[in-house]
Amino acid sequence: MTRFLIKLAGGLTLGAVLSACVGPDLMAQDGDHKGQMASQAQTQPQRDIYANLPPTAAGSPKCPQQAPVMGLDHGPRAQTTPYENQLRRDRYAAQMSACMEAKK
Repeated sequence: MTRFLIKLAGGLTLGAVLSACVGPDLMAQDGDHKGQMASQAQTQPQRDIYANLPPTAAGSPKCPQQAPVMGLDHGPRAQTTPYENQLRRDRYAAQMSACMEAKK
């Protein structure tokens, strides 16, 4: 009985090792994919998709529509700091003032 179990365990181990060795090389495929993505990124420059849109009744498409969501800045699991939240508020205020100036 023990010889049977030893042979069974060996066969299962051999089968697992052979299937792992015979499978596709995922690292090479991932590298090829990253290379293709990099070449596409170099050929297609980044452009602003809102640049050619006309202004709507709600205002320019570059104007922020909603107030920024602030992360939790206190407690044992704080996601951000009060300083970063203040910078977000200031940035939003600057965007809104620029948007209001552009509308005039």
